[in-house]
Amino acid sequence: MEYEVIQICTGKVEKVLLGGTPKRTAVNKYPITEPNYLSRLGFEEDEHAYKGHGGVNKAVCLYDKLDYALWQDFISDMPDYAMFGENITTVGLTKENIAIGDTFRLGDAVIQVSEGRGPCNTIAKKYGVPTLVKMMSAAHATGCYFRVLEEGYVQPDSQLERLERDPAQFTLDEFNSLLYTDKKNVNLLKKAISVSALSEDQRQTFQKRLN
Repeated sequence: MEYEVIQICTGKVEKVLLGGTPKRTAVNKYPITEPNYLSRLGFEEDEHAYKGHGGVNKAVCLYDKLDYALWQDFISDMPDYAMFGENITTVGLTKENIAIGDTFRLGDAVIQVSEGRGPCNTIAKKYGVPTLVKMMSAAHATGCYFRVLEEGYVQPDSQLERLERDPAQFTLDEFNSLLYTDKKNVNLLKKAISVSALSEDQRQTFQKRLN
């Protein structure tokens, strides 16, 4: 099944004013205009400001446009894409229908969902909404990360085709439920650690909790 991609974006680390304080960040992403190579560590034109962003299990970030509607009462002048610094803005891949381990083709590359995104205070400061991170966590609407299984070039107009669904169907909604709102759900914890594609850091978190 193919999903509409509104925009594919990358960003460079730059100094911006966030809440009146200068900070070096790559939260501002801009559409790619030519083929961009997607390697195990992410798009060649994408940069990360500090540890905790990027890496093999956080090579690509996705957020779905349908979840933008959750924030329209809190954020004025909402952008059409890359609202939360995501690389891929889609339509129809919401937290309920994307799961850890699902694999997709994007251009010549193949990517796999590895974990949910942990929203950071940078985006709260960007939009001047101090409670934004808490609201995103509570709503389970965080977006997600991918690892790259097969490297390749991605075109500006590449769409996202789901190649395979993980059999456990441990959805992003369930992942975030365990992280933020239902941390001791034994059945969900067992389901989580059964997913081979789950990033090792998160697997250890859930395993310790289950123990």
